Amino acid sequence: MATLSIAQRFSLASFIAIAASSANAADLAPPAPAPVEGWTITLGAGPEVFTAFPGASSVSIWPTGYISYRRPGEPEPFVSPDDGFGIALLDLPWIKAGPVARFISERTLSGGFGTLGNNNNFFGLHNVGFTAELGAFLELWPTDFIRARVEARQGVSGAQGFDANVELDVVQRYGAFTFAAGPRFQFGDGQFMSAYFSVAPFEAFLNRNVYAYNAIGGLAAVGGFGSIKYQFTPAWSATVFGGVNRYVSSAGGSPIPNRLGSLNDITAGALVAYTFNMNWF
Repeated sequence: MATLSIAQRFSLASFIAIAASSANAADLAPPAPAPVEGWTITLGAGPEVFTAFPGASSVSIWPTGYISYRRPGEPEPFVSPDDGFGIALLDLPWIKAGPVARFISERTLSGGFGTLGNNNNFFGLHNVGFTAELGAFLELWPTDFIRARVEARQGVSGAQGFDANVELDVVQRYGAFTFAAGPRFQFGDGQFMSAYFSVAPFEAFLNRNVYAYNAIGGLAAVGGFGSIKYQFTPAWSATVFGGVNRYVSSAGGSPIPNRLGSLNDITAGALVAYTFNMNWF
């Protein structure tokens, strides 16, 4: 029977020791991290000051906010504070689309909850109830820093007219800051324009500060909007924003914004947002 030399025995023992050591090291190595599942959710909320209703000079203060979602590890999508409340059912890097909703405060003499001041100078004019608008949006990103968004909505209460917004933005990120700004355009059909800018003859007689006027559909307002966002931590951020739209064409020619209210529709506010992960399964 063959025997092993001392050198061979030493080599065999070394090999066994190394193998055992490797096996123990493998047992002690931490397991590979499991892939992150679920969704990353961002919730933003804060106060907003805005023109109480189209053509008014009074302002209202209401809470506003937004919600966005994405897969863990994906960058947070850009959301402009003046976007309608939408859900992207089609969600690709260069195109997004889905349902959207917007709301307009009521037009009354008292102005309703959250209104600073009153609208007594609107005496004799018809009231317009709280307007909820439902529709759809389409958002395009031809480059990673240019956004075009169109919202088209039908009123289901209050004014019950059809209107649309066109938003163009240049979005630039510098470190923790995100800057966004661009022009805004609003369109309305005859019913929407008439609800806020027409004056019937008997209303003009009662008010005495305006004359009879028939507003027609078309371009309603042009303006601009901007925002600055700062990312304090991966979880917390803050945004300040503001914008002005000026009524033009048939809306701009109405005696309502010229004699009773304002040709400028303003908005300004701030948001604080928190980001967290959620896994439903």
